[in-house]
Amino acid sequence: WLELELKLVADVGIVGAPNAGKSTLLSVISAAQPTIANYPFTTLLPNLGVVSFDYDSTMVVADLPGLLEGAHRGFGLGHEFLQHTERCSALVHVVDGSGLQPELEFDALRLELELFNPELSEKPYVVAYNKMDLPEAYEKWPLFKETLENRGIEPFCMSAVKREGTHEVICAAYELLRKSKGEKEEFEGPKDFVNLNRIAEMVNKKRSASINDFEILHDSSSNTWHVVGSGLQRFVQMTNWRYMDSEIRFQHVLEACGVNKSLIKLGVKEGDTVIIGEMEMVWHHSANISGLSNVKKDSVDSIKWPQWK
Repeated sequence: WLELELKLVADVGIVGAPNAGKSTLLSVISAAQPTIANYPFTTLLPNLGVVSFDYDSTMVVADLPGLLEGAHRGFGLGHEFLQHTERCSALVHVVDGSGLQPELEFDALRLELELFNPELSEKPYVVAYNKMDLPEAYEKWPLFKETLENRGIEPFCMSAVKREGTHEVICAAYELLRKSKGEKEEFEGPKDFVNLNRIAEMVNKKRSASINDFEILHDSSSNTWHVVGSGLQRFVQMTNWRYMDSEIRFQHVLEACGVNKSLIKLGVKEGDTVIIGEMEMVWHHSANISGLSNVKKDSVDSIKWPQWK
């Protein structure tokens, strides 16, 4: 069983409580058109937007659904939302300035990220105090700013709905992203240029390998012969062994490509095990060669494979 998780690949993730203005911010800084309404959880799935600064400076921003207290335990589909933040290089914390205690909302969000994955709390982030167009948010801004500055955090204020202060926020996020990528490249050091198509070329080589191209290995301790070849292995994998004619057809192929002749030349004996791909067979010498091609009926060295394991 395989458990697959979809994690969006974004440079910057916008996180915050429900109805904090995350979708509005994304719609202002990019061409994305997320659903925006004046009630919580209008965003049920992450939205992506591309922010362009000039012709060669862009970044992908993800608007992530709102997080509730207990999100790290899965409350409010928290796991489905939080897992996307793991792929982001930087975060933008959008704080609802019209809330009762914006600083506690920010602390609760930071705690949820840390409890879900401690590495998330180490990601660089920008704090964006939103809804400055509302009187209650405007009044609480000085206290919020002072509280965070005392902790060494420089917050930004903005009104996403009026497009005020949003450019400064996203520029700060872009600078964090550039700094994060620069530190990562410096940590990883210079990369050696290698052939990135090597796996594709290897697969293509195996697909185009001829069934006549094989080698035979012998294990004398167990009387086992291994016939190794990409073409033969591919033939075994592509054969539907539920049909009786498949076995006869396979015998013809072994005879035609020279496997039988090579085994006899190397000294295969009655009862030896022969392994080709995923098939394990027992070798028999018999005078009864009915159904085999390219073999004389009176030959005592004719081959058939009556027993399959």
